[in-house]
Amino acid sequence: MAFTTYAELKASIADYLARSDLTTQIIDYITLFEAVAARRMKVRPMETSTNLTPTAGVATLPAGYLGWRRVTWTGSPRRDLTYVHPSILQMTYPDSSTGTPNDFTIEGASLKVRPVSDTVLEFDYFAKTAAVSSSLNWLYTNHPDAYLFGSLAEAYAMLKDFDTAVIWKIRRDAVFQEISDLNFNEQGGLQIRVVGATP
Repeated sequence: MAFTTYAELKASIADYLARSDLTTQIIDYITLFEAVAARRMKVRPMETSTNLTPTAGVATLPAGYLGWRRVTWTGSPRRDLTYVHPSILQMTYPDSSTGTPNDFTIEGASLKVRPVSDTVLEFDYFAKTAAVSSSLNWLYTNHPDAYLFGSLAEAYAMLKDFDTAVIWKIRRDAVFQEISDLNFNEQGGLQIRVVGATP
């Protein structure tokens, strides 16, 4: 069975289950797998950038946000901001004084910078992978086995065949680990870069 379309993925899952009566449920199994994948993986193909425009130092996070990578204030000169815990931001900047920001925090769906600035922020972040039902995504295109194994783990758990579910879960987790390892190696692994003067 080929893995080039969403329909072929659903057909393959049905073949592995040897069931023709789970058409609706198979869609649910795929969706549940995608929820697990979104929580478990933060890798380069999920990284994207956008511009945020704060109002009174507060900007709304983009839809599908999973985690930040970099926040850059685009004033002159440009500067990368440092993340601090919300309570530290409040303690360090108890008023709403304006200026060139040094720090940012995230509370709920908002990103806050202090000192307050409305200058555009360049925001590099991890975004949730689009559902394969809407269009083929990087995960399905490059790692169809993750979709198959993960959906089967969800299917057998729902069917209360827990022993078989564990087998597919182990295979899914192995693919997750391989994807993470590839991402780690691509980003230089444990490479050390020395900055500044050396003795």
